[in-house]
Amino acid sequence: MDSQLVLPPTPSGRVRVAVVQAAPVLFDTARTLQKLAGLAADATQKGAELVVFPEAFVGGYPKGLDFGVTLGARSPDGREEFRRYYESAVEVPGPATEFIGAVARGHGIHLVVGMIERAGGTLYCTAATFGPDGSLIGKHRKLVPTALERVIWGSGDGSTLPVIPTPLGRVGSVICWENYMPLLRTAMYAKGVELYCAITVDDRETWVPTVRHIALEGRCFVLSACQFLRRAGLPPGYPTERRPASQDVLIRGGSCVVGPLGELLAGPVYGEECVLAATLDRADLARAKFDFDVVGHYARPDVFRLEVNEAAARPVAFVSVPDPHPPGHGSAAPRLTLLDVAGRFAVCKLPPGSAVPAWVTAGDVFSVTRTGEELSVVCRQGMVPPGTQAEGGWRGLRVAGAMPFTLVGVLAALTAPVAAAGVSIFAVSTYDTDYLFVKGSEFRAAVAALRGAGHSVEEALP
Repeated sequence: MDSQLVLPPTPSGRVRVAVVQAAPVLFDTARTLQKLAGLAADATQKGAELVVFPEAFVGGYPKGLDFGVTLGARSPDGREEFRRYYESAVEVPGPATEFIGAVARGHGIHLVVGMIERAGGTLYCTAATFGPDGSLIGKHRKLVPTALERVIWGSGDGSTLPVIPTPLGRVGSVICWENYMPLLRTAMYAKGVELYCAITVDDRETWVPTVRHIALEGRCFVLSACQFLRRAGLPPGYPTERRPASQDVLIRGGSCVVGPLGELLAGPVYGEECVLAATLDRADLARAKFDFDVVGHYARPDVFRLEVNEAAARPVAFVSVPDPHPPGHGSAAPRLTLLDVAGRFAVCKLPPGSAVPAWVTAGDVFSVTRTGEELSVVCRQGMVPPGTQAEGGWRGLRVAGAMPFTLVGVLAALTAPVAAAGVSIFAVSTYDTDYLFVKGSEFRAAVAALRGAGHSVEEALP
């Protein structure tokens, strides 16, 4: 036979993971990031390939604060507390995520980190996922903040519900009481989550039964990371009136790792800061689904169905109307809206006779081009197996809307200003639109050039 069967890469049989049970340095993001680096190094020494940090580790969980809120009134002191909290939050992506990415790259590990994200004037409780090359490969914003959290955090939408293919398995994150939302869990199961990261600050006795149920229900590994916070870890002036003076531990932990039949593989641990490690046997995933697959042979789609809206809920949308008289017809070049496609991409070169590998088509965005000289692939960076000839670190921009075939000059209107800025790009065209890919290190320069040419660029949710 002239063609050779190319099978998708099989993740290694055993995966070493770690969950971190610790608290940040409240209101001091720089010191928190240094603490994160040290804890990641500890986890790496334990052999961890995936390290999970708890909810709100970067930016903090200000337990006990009420931000001066009563029904119908806010206080000046509460506004000042929020200002301080806002300044501890981080942009995603931004300098803090670049630092965390460098930690991941330095140890060659995957990281899932709970953080308080700042976007405009709103804060979000976010879980960010980083690849071993340091790239930010996904994020999830908490859909429903709990109780007073709704005063200080906004709500996420369906555009940040990723389950990310990695060489270790498919990684997804669900934050704290989202884990009590059965439809959200079902969406994660339907996306094939295998390494289910349940990050939290819930230290109650009921939490461990919850994550054991999720592991058994979803037939997945659950990695649950909870904060551990002592009174001594609070900054000076932090109000503690609502806690007994004798209470030293304010968040007691309870982190654990659970197997896909609900068995505890590590933990739970209470009353101390720790890095808890476990070795997972991926073969247990198939063993567990033998008799129960909640979105497979145990589903009843004729009776029950779930519809998930993954569109970004944008409060303001800028729509560009294509110029009916494009260049060459006496009018200006079209002004276009481009949407940032979250995550990083790789460009791969395979032998010309290769079959299209399954790892290519398993992703959500990919392009395949065959010529007599090569099989060229553009796909999510995390999908590419080791040993593949590839160049990673690309970011994507998608031209918004469906463009009629009669519209001309679109690529020229985009590539010309970017080329003038000295930025190299490549383009992929689809039936409805065009995609531009730019090296991550040159992304900001490309965005500035496009905006300078009159185009709109909306930096989408990673």
